[in-house]
Amino acid sequence: MEVAIGMALWLKGIILLTCLERDVSSSPIQNGTMKEIIVQLHNLKNPKQLSCNSSMVWQVNFGKEKLCAALEVLNNVTDCPEIDRLRRNMNHLLANSTRNENCLKVQDTQIQLSRFLKDLLTFLQKSIRNEGILKSSLGNFTKA
Repeated sequence: MEVAIGMALWLKGIILLTCLERDVSSSPIQNGTMKEIIVQLHNLKNPKQLSCNSSMVWQVNFGKEKLCAALEVLNNVTDCPEIDRLRRNMNHLLANSTRNENCLKVQDTQIQLSRFLKDLLTFLQKSIRNEGILKSSLGNFTKA
């Protein structure tokens, strides 16, 4: 009886350590990626920096749509090397969770790419402030 209880506790400890390792090890990568995304968006705020600023993209209602809708919009922009790193980091952050999913539900209004990037930056900053998502790793990038 005591051996069975000891084995159960040992097994429970192994499972707990495995779960903790997964949570702790993935967090710094996501934090670093989110920080890079915010830095890139901050650097792209000036429309003059974008050779493709005249590109029109679907507006995303970040209050209702998933973050993968932003990635879907970015993936539809062509001939814009300034957003390539941003697109790669968004792909990395969202990983394979959106591979076969159509995230952009409403496509009724188009805006300039620079406006979209500014809206995305504002949304991410507000999300981090309000929900505390990855806040400690972002430093001054959460201040408007």
